[in-house]
Amino acid sequence: MKKKAKKLSKAKLWSIISLCAVALIAAAIFITNAFIPVKYLAGYLVSGKRAEIGVMRVSFVDVGYGDCTIVELPDGKNMLIDAGNGRYSNNSKVIKELNRRGIDTVDYLVCSSVNNEHCGGLSEIIKYKSVKSVFMPYCKNKYVTDGFRRFYDGVKSSGAEIIYSQYNAGAKADDYFFTFLSPSVIGLEGGEYSQLNENPTASARNNSSAVIWLEFGETAFLFTSDVEAAVLNSVALSYEIAGKDYPAALEKCKIVQVANHGGETSACAAFYDAISPEAAVISVGDNGAASVNVLSDVINSVGENLYRTDELGTVTVEVTQSGYKFNRGNV
Repeated sequence: MKKKAKKLSKAKLWSIISLCAVALIAAAIFITNAFIPVKYLAGYLVSGKRAEIGVMRVSFVDVGYGDCTIVELPDGKNMLIDAGNGRYSNNSKVIKELNRRGIDTVDYLVCSSVNNEHCGGLSEIIKYKSVKSVFMPYCKNKYVTDGFRRFYDGVKSSGAEIIYSQYNAGAKADDYFFTFLSPSVIGLEGGEYSQLNENPTASARNNSSAVIWLEFGETAFLFTSDVEAAVLNSVALSYEIAGKDYPAALEKCKIVQVANHGGETSACAAFYDAISPEAAVISVGDNGAASVNVLSDVINSVGENLYRTDELGTVTVEVTQSGYKFNRGNV
């Protein structure tokens, strides 16, 4: 007679079930991670929609003390300017905002500054999103900050086209364009890049940051990153001297991003007099970086039309050929 098979004890049965469950969970995580990074999974479980063709949408993402701006261009392309300081919470927020807009490929990625609060999160974006073209500072020392080193290594291994940010660089389409008004051209003796590469003090790092002009229809933006008063004055003076030969008609500026998160060294009344903006956005954390002098300059120009990310969260501007409107929060 055949011996009867021994019955499994309840303990052994639960042990097998547990092992199988763990194996299934591990397999699910492995498969998921091949398509969606598990650590940012919540950032992919979002709903939203792309901007309509013919509409430009500019979102100043709330990343605390730092900068991140997502620009959905009117022809369906997009631009990402900075990505915050690289902390997990900010990385998650930036990825979520990109996914909310259906952005899997970044057409133009701009690293506006070597400072950590601008470039710290860009290496994660490069890791999890495709990037076509990168505009970056001409900095010979990739170790100038930890964030820039991570960004630099990510860019070099990404295969993206690399374009150095300098005066008059940029891109142009039928109905919009963006261009760099600063830093000066690479190789200019005494220029911003010369100072950055010879002696990267805090001021040199700030002043080598990008000043970007973005224009669509009747609306133009000025993004000023971390530049200080010397560069802001230089932009205003250069426009006064060059006139129609300048790459941008500064009097058409409608919305300005306040430089250096409102830091005291960026107070410059002459700059705001030259551009006469209608509204301003300041990206600042709860550390209260915005100085009284800077806020005074800004408010004298825009009145009550100052939008702060520490008070309002992400600030979004929708632009058509004929005008713009501000929205608060998610799109």
